[in-house]
Amino acid sequence: MINQNATAKLLQQLCELKLEERRVSSDIRHLVKNNRTIDFFAARQLSNLRSGVKNKIKKVESKITPNIIA
Repeated sequence: MINQNATAKLLQQLCELKLEERRVSSDIRHLVKNNRTIDFFAARQLSNLRSGVKNKIKKVESKITPNIIA
């Protein structure tokens, strides 16, 4: 089993990543709501940031709850 300290660190990392995901989504939502125009580079950067955070969240979640095949 994973020791408690490692699990606590993973849970903290997961919380931080979830907050980052909310911040990125909020930034995108505000840009769309205010009909702001941004250049292609900035849009691509925001998109990459959002997808990168989602991938990191999936990795951390898989470490916390390993797949159990029954």
